[in-house]
Amino acid sequence: MEFADNCPSVIEIWVYAGVLEYPGTFNDLVRWVKMKYKKLNRREILNSEIAALHSDIQDLRMAITSGEIKGSDGAARLAALEKELRSHIETSERINRSTDKRGLILAGADRVMRELTTIFKDDPQFSEPIDNAVNAIWAKIYSELSSG
Repeated sequence: MEFADNCPSVIEIWVYAGVLEYPGTFNDLVRWVKMKYKKLNRREILNSEIAALHSDIQDLRMAITSGEIKGSDGAARLAALEKELRSHIETSERINRSTDKRGLILAGADRVMRELTTIFKDDPQFSEPIDNAVNAIWAKIYSELSSG
C-alpha cells in the first residue's frame, strides 16, 4: 500500500504487485488504485498544455494577420509562445522515453522473477531464498530506476 501511494505509475504498481503475488487482474488493480490513490496524470496535463499553446499560437498569428496586434509586438509574443511550446514538446518526449525505458526494464525483471519462482515453486529448499532474492532484486532495480 505504501508503494502504491508513492508510485505515480499504475504499471509499476502492477509489476510490484506481481512480486508480492497479487492474484487479481491488471484491471482489478487499476480500479483499486483509482479508488484509493489519486494519481496525477502528468502526460495528460502536458498534452493539454501543448494543445492550448498550439491554439494560442494560431490565435495570435490570426490577430497579427488581421491587424489587431502590431506586428512587432505580436512577433515577440509569438516567439515566446513558440519557445514555450517547443519546451513542452521536449519535456513530453523525455517523459515518454523515460516511462517506456522504465516499463521495459520492470517488465523484463518481472518476467525473470516470475519464471524463477515458477521453476523452483515445488522445491521448498529454494522457495524462501528465491522469494528473498526476488524482493532484494526488485528493491535494487526500483531504487536504480528511481534515482536515474
